[in-house]
Amino acid sequence: MTRLPADPVIRRLLLIGSLCWLAAAIVIALAWTGVIVGADRWAIERLRPSAEAMPLATEAMRWATWLGDWPRRLAIAGAFFAYLVWRRFGRAASYILYTTLGIWALNAWALKPMFGRARPDGAGELVAVGASHALPSGHAANAAAVFTAIALVASVIWWRRMQRRAIWSAAAIAILLVGVSRVWLAAHWPSDVAAGWLVGLGWALLLAALLKPVKARESSRR
Repeated sequence: MTRLPADPVIRRLLLIGSLCWLAAAIVIALAWTGVIVGADRWAIERLRPSAEAMPLATEAMRWATWLGDWPRRLAIAGAFFAYLVWRRFGRAASYILYTTLGIWALNAWALKPMFGRARPDGAGELVAVGASHALPSGHAANAAAVFTAIALVASVIWWRRMQRRAIWSAAAIAILLVGVSRVWLAAHWPSDVAAGWLVGLGWALLLAALLKPVKARESSRR
């Protein structure tokens, strides 16, 4: 019989991460088999007139997508990685590196080619899209993984309550905006984004349980 880790934090990370991947598998199965294609299409058709009628909102969504593009995402992760190396938090730096590169490889090389789902009709008209498939959303998955990983580590380094709240609020807002922007701009179906969020969050949490990127909070107060 497999024994659970003694550390309650690690157990919580394993539980939530596993639940995220289970939920992602369900969403992907429903999307890939076409069960929820009607709901996806309905959402895109309802949002498209709004996107065309509200240019300021659409421009804001382009900026949100811009934040989730790989150059900005890598710049943010790279800057935090460099800070962790400078502070000699080697395990945490490795966690940020593996999370950032791992989720990109998992999504781009495994999941998207495996499911091969087409993007919505008109994808690319409101924002440029790549030639990759739709499921799961790479922007959503990468944003969820990278920003969650950064928040996990940063909220231990900067451990005061207001600091932690600010860190997690910023991460949640960034993840939400990046994902919503992909649907608003018709670059992805809603289920692509939901699956991407769940895959990315699960990856960050499960990798944190495996690598244990931060030690006791007291070690970060030096």
